[in-house]
Amino acid sequence: MNSYYVELRYIAPETERDDLDRHSDAVMEALLVEPNLTEPDVGVNLGTGAVDVCATVQADDEPTALRVALVAIRSVVRHVSAATPRWDDALRQVAGRVRPAVMSASFRS
Repeated sequence: MNSYYVELRYIAPETERDDLDRHSDAVMEALLVEPNLTEPDVGVNLGTGAVDVCATVQADDEPTALRVALVAIRSVVRHVSAATPRWDDALRQVAGRVRPAVMSASFRS
């Protein structure tokens, strides 16, 4: 298995500024205990309601990493928002990016 860094964006069901702030806090807490994601982070645009989630995923390839991340993040959103209506329709609008989570460094002596 390989490590992949995954970034996803979705629009939060909440629309009020305080609700979005609470939503992003609850998502972060739930991500920290999600077993399929490591090193998660969350950001929210309070003006647009866009929520950015990034994490590292273990998978055999990039499409599988994206699928694993989508399932885990849907689980988290369902946990904090109680429902994900029209999620399957919304997947066409989810912005996602996957890349290997390998850092390379060169050291000179």
